Amino acid sequence: MLTENKVTKYLLYAIGEIVLVVIGILIALQINNRNEAQKERAKEISYLRNVKADLLNEVQNNEQFAAYHFKKAETCSTLLTSEAPKSIEELQVYTDRFELVFVWYVFVPNNNTFKELLSSGNLNLIKNDSIKNGLLELDKLYANISGTEHHMRREYEVYLYDTHVKNISALEFFDMTNPKFGFPDRLGVKDIPESAYGKLIADAQWQHNDQTFRNGLKLAMMNNGVLADMHRTVKQYIQELISAIEKEIAR
Repeated sequence: MLTENKVTKYLLYAIGEIVLVVIGILIALQINNRNEAQKERAKEISYLRNVKADLLNEVQNNEQFAAYHFKKAETCSTLLTSEAPKSIEELQVYTDRFELVFVWYVFVPNNNTFKELLSSGNLNLIKNDSIKNGLLELDKLYANISGTEHHMRREYEVYLYDTHVKNISALEFFDMTNPKFGFPDRLGVKDIPESAYGKLIADAQWQHNDQTFRNGLKLAMMNNGVLADMHRTVKQYIQELISAIEKEIAR
């Protein structure tokens, strides 16, 4: 009996030790998991803050491009509805207008943090599905803008650039005698020799009445209007995404 009591006590002691070890391991695992979760959350918050900083810049970027394209659409309309220039002064105004239409800036989104999330495989750190899907959808919207720009570029080259360069005097209101960094100095009416007035005005009148060029202006008006609306829509979308990110950071 004494022996049996000793064995029973030993077994109870051993079982107690095992239970304590298991409890200790479970506590250690829980602490480790919590620490890992805190580290992941810290990374997530860091990424979200960087994404938010990029998106704040994108609000202004898209606002500027919306205004840029809408101004070009307005200028196309003005050129289509105005009379052909009849004087050198009217020619200067006409030239300023079509050169505004001709200027081409490519939209480049500031989405460096999102690209890093994709390339590093860390997109899954963003646990909020609405934010994650929102960033992926924004990338699609950027792709749509790029596709529309590419489409418009082809029409610009065929209807506007080629027709203009082949048939009329170009860049006559820039000083080509004095190279400099950036654009050459712009010339005024007084800087153009009177002997050149006739040809320049005749060239502009030909271009103004050329059906290919006018078709190009119509297409440019529509495409720039579409792009202006796309950028305005993207701006609103980004503002909503920023609001969601701010709520997630504050959570």
